[in-house]
Parts: sequence; structure tokens; C-alpha cells
Amino acid sequence: MEIWIHSAAPGSPAQKAGLGPGDRILSINGRADLEDLFDWQFELCDTAYLELQVQRTGGTEETLIVEKDPDADLGLTFTSPVFSPIKTCNNACPFCFIDQQPPGLRASLYVKDDDWRLSYFNNTYITLTNLTPRDRQRMSAIRPGPLYVSVHATDPAIRARLLGDRPRGGDILAELRWLASLEIPFHAQIVVCPGINDGDALSQSLADLAALRPHALSVAVIPVGLTAHRAHLPTLTPVDAESARAVIARVEAFRSRPPQRRRKNDSLTDFVFLSDEFYYKVGLPIPAYGDYGDFPQLDDGVGTVRLLMDDFFALSPALPARLDPPCRALIPTGRLAVMALAPIVNRLNQIEGCYVDTLAVDSDFWGDRVDVAGLITGSDLIKTLRAHDLSGYDFAVIPSVMLKQDTRLFLDGLTVNDVCEQAGCRLEVVEDPYSAEELLARLGIILATSAPAT
Repeated sequence: MEIWIHSAAPGSPAQKAGLGPGDRILSINGRADLEDLFDWQFELCDTAYLELQVQRTGGTEETLIVEKDPDADLGLTFTSPVFSPIKTCNNACPFCFIDQQPPGLRASLYVKDDDWRLSYFNNTYITLTNLTPRDRQRMSAIRPGPLYVSVHATDPAIRARLLGDRPRGGDILAELRWLASLEIPFHAQIVVCPGINDGDALSQSLADLAALRPHALSVAVIPVGLTAHRAHLPTLTPVDAESARAVIARVEAFRSRPPQRRRKNDSLTDFVFLSDEFYYKVGLPIPAYGDYGDFPQLDDGVGTVRLLMDDFFALSPALPARLDPPCRALIPTGRLAVMALAPIVNRLNQIEGCYVDTLAVDSDFWGDRVDVAGLITGSDLIKTLRAHDLSGYDFAVIPSVMLKQDTRLFLDGLTVNDVCEQAGCRLEVVEDPYSAEELLARLGIILATSAPAT
């Protein structure tokens, strides 16, 4: 049981008891076998006193009696919601990004998690191919939802192929119907591999998933991501402009189908969503704000650009006419983000004294097929900045998606400070990549008046 404390909320029962970052819970109420946050929450229910065995950061152990309201939480967050070893993937998907990494990265980047608990707590995608009877028993009792399921194809033979010729993973519809029988809702993901699960197979997958509504909440259709480190993997065809255009047409045709059932809000437009990348690959504008529903698939790059753009242009009436002192900033980012940011940068540069440029970062680390900001490494950022004349800029701005969550660490192990020192450029990090207000704040732009809410 590995229960490490990340933080204690100010004024919470945990903080008042002296608990804090780096402390480890060894047992609660005599139990030292908690598997995850589900078990922890169960122990907290309907009790006013808790007995905690704690190991302090220095190694000493002590017993604490913590008092709280019977229905209240302790106010603790942990380094992981899973306290037992995580369940790892037993498949060999030919597009698995973990298998497309070079050696020498930090160990955690090679862990293939496929854990239903992390799917619930962290919105990570799972295949449902490694569930044990114990897992099914707990899921039946807890009924966690929503979960996030990597479907890829509902045709058994095609899905088995996409999982690395794993026949037992083929019948995904049986597993999804089991979730539905437990009233467990789920979001689905389809990674499009041209020539395998696009075309009629994609249409069939969408139809099968739509038939599982309302338990099937949404489907994200995203392009396969291929790096330069694939010598040991089967050959796959990347999504190009032609195949992207075909996928867009097929998905849009599916979304516009008339309702099949007489049910309120039966539209498919709020069910199937395309990754923003498809539109940029063919030079098409991304859909309007209302076409993304309640933005259920942001982690899959679905609607991220629209969310930022609409947030920005809702604030634009409050932008100042001039800046004093002036702002001279560079935004180094992925090629797709450069295109996405163009309307925002154009508007910013209409402000007197505001000079903002974007700079596409070439991905030598992953290969030229990788063009998203979230995979930019510190070494590629340094190389790109060094090759650019930085004399006209005061600083550079990057989004937090380039960094490991809650850290200043890039994928290749370099830190923000490393990049600053080696590139000779100050970096400002936008923590919330969807917040136009934070982007403006990092650029030193103060809104002149209160802007309308988005």
C-alpha cells in the first residue's frame, strides 16, 4: 500500500493534524490493504474519528487520531489515486506511443497503464482487455463512471489486429454492453489508422457506439501519431490531407444523420467529435463553439483551439489600445498550434506596442510527423530558439502541455531552467492552455475593462 500525501488543504482536518507533503499513510483504522481512493473514501464515510498510522518525511512513524465531521473529507490529495500496483496493458498496438519512444527517458514514460481506476480518476483511456474477476467484482459494486475506452474499431477482426493480433480483445461491444448493464457511462476513442479502421469500418464503429447511448457519452476520432522510432513496429500509413478529408466527410455525414429513435436530444452532433488536427491537415476552419457540445474530449485535442479562440475573442473588446511598456514576445510551439494561434496573434499585434510572433518548433526528437505542442522536448525547443534571432524579444511563452503535470520537466528530462540557460531566453509558462486571460497575463496585457463572460 503506497499512500503518499501530495498536499493538505489549508484549514482542513488533515492540515490541523499536522499532515503534509511527503508524509505516507501506513494504515487507516487498522487497515493497511487499501487498493485505491475508492477504499480510502469508504473508510472516511460516516465516521467522526480516524486512526492513522503515518510515516513522516524523516522516516519516523506515529499514530494520529484525526477528528472531522462524519460526512466531511480530510482535505488530502495524494500523489496517485491508486495505492496498489497499477494494471498494465497486455496488448501490442502498432501505434502505441510508448513503444515509439527512444531509450533513455525517465522510467515512468515507459509504463503502459491500462487501469480502470486511473480511467475514472485521471481520464486515461483503457482497452478493457485485462480485467480480472476481482476487477469485475469491484466495478460491479462501485460502478465508476465515466470511464474512457479505447475502442478503435467495433469489428472484432479489425480491433484484434489493432491490439496487436489479440483475439480476446476483439469483442469490445460485449464489454461495452456489460458496462451499460451496470449503468457505467463511458467515453470512447477511435485512433484512425488509414487503410485499417477508416472507411466503412469507421462508419460501422460509430453506428455501433451510437446504439449504446445514453451510456456511450461521446466518441473522439483522432489521427494516428507516428514517430521516427518505429523500426521494430509494423508499418502504418500516416493520416495525410487526402485521408483526413475522407474521415471528415464520413464523420460529418454520420453526425448529420436523422435521429433513429424518438428521444429528446437524440442528435449525433453532440456525440461524435473530430480532433482539431484533421481540419488543419486539409486547411479547413475548425467547427464553431456550439459544435463541440460540452467539450467532453479536450484531453484528446478535440475543441481545444475553439475553446481558446472563443475565450480570447470574448475578451478582445477589453484589450487596451496600446501597451506601455511594450510587449515583445515569442510563442514557440508545435506547427499545428502556430496555425491555430494565427487569428489571436493577428489581433494582439493590432495593439500599439504589442509585438507577438509564433515560431514552429521542429521535432528532431520524435521525427517530422509529430507537430503538436504537447510532445515538444526541451532539446528541440533549445535547438529551435538558438537558431532564431532572439534579440528582438523580451521573453518567450510556452503552454504547460509541454511539461509533466505539476512540474517544470520536459519529456526528455530537461527543465524550464535548463532551456532558459541553454537558449538564452526567459520562458513564461501558461498553466491553463485553454485560458486566454492567463495568456494575456503572461504577455503583460491588462484588460482595460471587464469583458463579457464566455
